[in-house]
Amino acid sequence: SQQRIIPAKIAVKVPDGISSKLAATLMTKGLTTNYLLTKTYNLKAGETIYSHNDPAEYIFLIHSGKVRIESKHGLELGILDTGEIFGEVGHIIESPRTVTAVAVTNSIIRVIDEKTVKEKMNKADPVLAAIIRGLSLRIGDANALAEKHWLELSVYKSLGK
Repeated sequence: SQQRIIPAKIAVKVPDGISSKLAATLMTKGLTTNYLLTKTYNLKAGETIYSHNDPAEYIFLIHSGKVRIESKHGLELGILDTGEIFGEVGHIIESPRTVTAVAVTNSIIRVIDEKTVKEKMNKADPVLAAIIRGLSLRIGDANALAEKHWLELSVYKSLGK
């Protein structure tokens, strides 16, 4: 069909003389620009995205590139790639960041804001929300234990020299 009924509050008035095709093109370009300027970060390799103990304000999606996750004292906990999400643990358990995130390569990172995360968590099945929270707590515990063993190993290595 050529026409559709929509609520007036979401309609956009197209000025006379502007074709529907041009209006659609301009809207798409505007939305893309908004997306790229307000919720996307272009990072260079080596840039820190957030550090241990920073407030957990956002969750991130890797649009392109690689991100290294490090413990408080620099133990590499993982390298994340395009399409992966990070920064969720502190957000879900409502605590400061438990790790540091650093761009390994030039990367484009998309921000997922708190409102979106809360909406999705509130819509989730309560059992799944509890599972996600439990896994987030265990990830933090596992990272802390890995770092503890890593630090102990460093001490033993230094004694063996």
